[in-house]
Amino acid sequence: MSVAESISRLSKFGDVSLISLKNNLVKDQKMSDLVVVVREKVNSLPKEKSYKTDVEIVLYVCKLVENFILKSDNVSKKEFVIQILCSVLCLDLNEIEICKGMIDFLWNNQLILKTKISKVVKNEVVNLIKKKVL
Repeated sequence: MSVAESISRLSKFGDVSLISLKNNLVKDQKMSDLVVVVREKVNSLPKEKSYKTDVEIVLYVCKLVENFILKSDNVSKKEFVIQILCSVLCLDLNEIEICKGMIDFLWNNQLILKTKISKVVKNEVVNLIKKKVL
């Protein structure tokens, strides 16, 4: 039995999309989605190189977490970044300590920043124009 079949049968009785996740379930789903995005990005990279202690991967994950995890989510961003890196890259204890040091370095040198509002607005406008034109 597939999800599509279940949704199809339930749609005879009502619109399933009107019921949404709330509170902790939304937070858990967002965190799971971030792990999927990072895993997909890492899998798209060449396999010849190990990215376990690559500062660019750590910075990428830090920026994702900084932009998508809110203070109200009550999640330690640093620990969540380490959790993502461990699940995607299978880090050992030494590599975890190296990554923690990299995160501290990136944070202290103000390299982990939220995306500027102007960049977000520009991206939304470009996407809207693309939808209208295409």
